[in-house]
Amino acid sequence: MKAIRLSITHTETTVHPIHSIVCTAPELSRELVLYITVTDGFETTINYVEGDPAVYERALRTDLEIDEYEVYRDGSGGCYSYLRNELDAFNHELASVFQRDTLAVIPPIEYLPDRRMLISLVTTASDLERIREEIPDELTVDVVSVGTVPQLDGSRLTATQRRAIRTAWELGYYEIPRETTLQEIADRLDYSVSTVSDLLRRGESTLVAAELGENRHAY
Repeated sequence: MKAIRLSITHTETTVHPIHSIVCTAPELSRELVLYITVTDGFETTINYVEGDPAVYERALRTDLEIDEYEVYRDGSGGCYSYLRNELDAFNHELASVFQRDTLAVIPPIEYLPDRRMLISLVTTASDLERIREEIPDELTVDVVSVGTVPQLDGSRLTATQRRAIRTAWELGYYEIPRETTLQEIADRLDYSVSTVSDLLRRGESTLVAAELGENRHAY
């Protein structure tokens, strides 16, 4: 198994309208998908958006047709959001590429203003080749880096990040399919769901950065 970082570049017409907000609004710098599930063609996500929350929320309210959403400002120049929306055929096809029992997606998935989607996976070399073959031809795929599977030992996790990740592991959050939810982890830790999402995102990013040789801490 390998930890693989992919860069997938959308075109103007293929990027999902929700994720295109960071491509069209200069007040927003990027979107981080902390949690995602796709069921019966509907995508449910928990996200963090860096930038002006008012601009982001206005775009959700006025420019897009979204089945359900909530925005939670974090008070430090960004916001969390809960979104539920039906995927178009193209993005449903793309999402299905990463829904297989032999790989794990390591959050967050990043969407950048240049329409790049950065995604980290733990999978096999053979599965990586199948993934690249199945990604629609309209998209440009680049392998940013390949490393070993992230390990907890020797990481630069904070105590709270380690506790959150260990609890998530013990409850089956990293099993395929998942055996628990963010809410159940939050209940065990007596934290809010948004706090758990943030701890897992930052901790997982630190693990991936360390394994891929990136000299940075998580966000």
